[in-house]
Amino acid sequence: MKKIQLSILTLAIILSSCSSLQKIITEPTSLETISAVKEVLNSSAFRAINTLRKLNKNGVDGFVPPELKPVLATLKTLGLEKEMDKANRKIGIVSKIMADESAGIIEDAVKELKFKDAVKIVVGGENAATESLRQAMYGSVKKRYSTRLETELGKTEVTQFWPLAANAYNLFAKKKVDGSLSDFMAERAVDALFLGMGKEESKIRKDPKKLGKAVVTKVFDYYQNKKKKG
Repeated sequence: MKKIQLSILTLAIILSSCSSLQKIITEPTSLETISAVKEVLNSSAFRAINTLRKLNKNGVDGFVPPELKPVLATLKTLGLEKEMDKANRKIGIVSKIMADESAGIIEDAVKELKFKDAVKIVVGGENAATESLRQAMYGSVKKRYSTRLETELGKTEVTQFWPLAANAYNLFAKKKVDGSLSDFMAERAVDALFLGMGKEESKIRKDPKKLGKAVVTKVFDYYQNKKKKG
């Protein structure tokens, strides 16, 4: 009888040890969790910024809502076509610079990510990481972009006529545009950046393995499975 009890006890200890070992092997460490989220954010930002660079090639036309394009076309018919083209070139130059600067700003912000936020981000919505960054840095990125644009666009005459275009558009639009061309452009650019990041993050979440980073696969698979089990 004692031998049976001893065997059961031994088996229980072995099973307990296996369970603990399995937990150690499968459960990500805090460092791994932070590393995984950083990999996702940096990859999402890189891809989104590349998309933004392509959008910037179209200057003003790449950012304005469809409803506003007829207003800009009217400005061209009033003899401002050369100025519009000049402004487009300025916007293209500034946008490229700011895209590069945005990459640096995002990289610095990602470095500040804390573990208490990392787990919450992993188990959050499909763009939880992006939204966390957006809340932290939207204002600063927009301000830097707007300031640079204002300086460059101030060298053209377009800024003098933009309020006319914006006011005409706002008479009928549900979502009003900013009376400042630089603020309007900056807001559209930053919105496009974070929207792009959110989409890229969502793709990674659906298939973490595609990112090619073992730590991302481990962390996201673990917490997604844990979330499903409740």
